[in-house]
Parts: sequence; C-alpha cells; structure tokens
Amino acid sequence: MNKSNSNSLLSNIKVLFVEDEENAREELSRFLKRRVGKLYIGKNGMEGLNFIESHNPDMVVTDLKMPILDGLEMIKRARNMGYDGAIIVLSALSDSETILKAVDIGIVKYLVKPVDTDKLVDTMEQLASSILKKRLKKVVVRDSILLDKEKKQELEQKIKSEVAHFMKSYTGKGPKNVQVFIQGNNIDIKAESVLTLFENNLIINNRNHSLVDYNRRLFYMENKEILEGAIESVLNSKVELEKVEPDSFNNSDYLLFTFI
Repeated sequence: MNKSNSNSLLSNIKVLFVEDEENAREELSRFLKRRVGKLYIGKNGMEGLNFIESHNPDMVVTDLKMPILDGLEMIKRARNMGYDGAIIVLSALSDSETILKAVDIGIVKYLVKPVDTDKLVDTMEQLASSILKKRLKKVVVRDSILLDKEKKQELEQKIKSEVAHFMKSYTGKGPKNVQVFIQGNNIDIKAESVLTLFENNLIINNRNHSLVDYNRRLFYMENKEILEGAIESVLNSKVELEKVEPDSFNNSDYLLFTFI
C-alpha cells in the first residue's frame, strides 16, 4: 500500500516495531516507514515497553528472542499495564509451546521468520481496519478510511436512493423517507411510511401487527442478496444484512448492515 494515499488504512495508525537484530531492524523499518502513519522503533523489549507506555501505539510488531527483556515478557507487562492494542509477533521460533504462550498473553497474529512482507502488510491492514472501525469510530470501506464528511454524506444519500428504489420495485410502495447513517463497521437504515395499502388495511383496529411484521421480515430476508448487492454497488465493498426490525405500529423498518 502506498503511503502517498492519505486515506490508506496503515497511514492512519501508529506502529511500534521491536527487533534486536540490526540488519533485520533497519530493513523492515524502512519498509514500514513508507506505509504507516508513525513508526516507533525499539531495539529490545525494555525499549519497546517504554514506547508502549509513552506513546500508546495502535499496533506492535515484535520479535520474541531479545536481550534485556524478551518479546513475551514485554507483551505480558504491556497487557498488565492495560495496553489493548494489536500485537503481531515475528519469530524464527515455530514450536507450539512458544505460540501457545504468546497467545495466552494476548498476541493477535504470529508470523514465522523470514518475514513475508506481503503477508505482513495484509495482516496489518486487517488489524488496522478493525482498529479504525471499532476504536476510532471511523468509516472504513475496502482499503480506505473516509475522513471526508461530504464523501460520507454522498454515500449515505446514494444508499438512501438504492433502498427506496428496492422497496418501490419489490413491494410497489416506496418509503416516504429513508435515513442512512454510516459509522464504524455499521450501516444503520430506517425507512419510514413503508406499509402497503394492503398491510395498512390488515392492521386497522390494531390487529395483525405481528403478522405484518413477520411478513416484512421474511420479505427482507428472502431478498437479502439483492439488497446487499444494491448497497455494495455504492460502496464497492462487501456488506451483510445483520438485523431486520419491522415496526408496523410506527409504519417503519429498521435495517442494520455490517461491512465484511
């Protein structure tokens, strides 16, 4: 990923790289500097721990076998201090006991040396996406982070049009209003004034609400892939319909989509 793209995922995170072997440290540091927003470099676990305490990086990439303080002990102490960032371990050690120890103290990924840089970047991008969605509450679409409010509103407006068109095409009744809100990993949609004439007749005198809600939920689930496809065409990113909550009492439907 090219750091010149200011919207790239990795360019929005702080990374700590800890490696005692000089050549490996310099080579991978150059590689990472071109890709991440801010890179801190430690020569051993003690330096790494100091960086974690003083700078709270979003992600740590570390060797295990190091002088003064090894990687496992550094991670253990960092977790005990309350550090909850993502941790990637790079090590020539591939025995199951070492891996289990690392997992027990809270690593997220374990990559065996020599480092496959493509695999490392893929792993870092996956973790960065999760960090920016869940912790920083940013909107992430594919490999980009949408920091532009106008761009976000533009996408929300396009999704609104797609949902309204879908409902009009498949039920014969378009909603009076559709509200769309993208935040973090979620797309919240509320459609208002959605009931057809037949459905409105069914609930006269406050009867048959459960039946109408059941049928509307079934309608969305049966056409799930079509609606997901319509939204994916706007975002150019995969989404999944996670929740459907029809509310015939208030003549509205609530839909929750998540990025996948």
